[in-house]
Amino acid sequence: MRIVIALAATTLFLTGCLKTRNEVRENEQRQVMQQQVVTLQRTNADTANRFADLEEQVRHLNGRVEVVENRMGQSNSGVENALKSSQEQNRDLNQKIALLQEAMTKMEKDIYALNAELQAVKADKAAAHAEKTAKQSKKDIYEVGQGFFEKKDWKQAILNYQKYRDENPKGAKFADATYKIGVAFQELGMKDEAKTFYDEVVSKFPKSEEARRAKIRLKGLKK
Repeated sequence: MRIVIALAATTLFLTGCLKTRNEVRENEQRQVMQQQVVTLQRTNADTANRFADLEEQVRHLNGRVEVVENRMGQSNSGVENALKSSQEQNRDLNQKIALLQEAMTKMEKDIYALNAELQAVKADKAAAHAEKTAKQSKKDIYEVGQGFFEKKDWKQAILNYQKYRDENPKGAKFADATYKIGVAFQELGMKDEAKTFYDEVVSKFPKSEEARRAKIRLKGLKK
């Protein structure tokens, strides 16, 4: 057991992350939302330009009204009609300005809401990615051990299987990792250590396939 503990102190593992269909859908959703934000921002800018043009027209009409009013003493019916027309245009422009202001306010709220939703999607994706990475990391430790075991690099196999056991005391591969640590020790000629792990498999997982194989190995150690 002292050797196991010493070897476990120098563990290493590989991590990886595969892109899932959910991530693809999340990326597409995020791109659509970003495009909506850009479109709203452009529309908002166009509306602001129209708003400025209308204000300029209002100032121009107000100037005309002042000129007409200054000449009221010498006005005729044509001038009065022109003044009335200018005033009506002024009212129409003011109504349009009010509508544009209302539209701009709504668009600003929509942009804010879309940005908030986009940030929420990014946060959810980051959290899901972190969780997936953590799960994948635990899985990879066992896979790394498998790779060393198949190459008959017994020491590295022991290190990675033991790290998997330490991090996954209730993992689905716990019995298999324990049994293979015993095999690795046996292959290294360390029978006492191998027996310790075979006994653990038989004790903790008596009805498992690993326990059956461990019993066979234990009989072989006695010869």
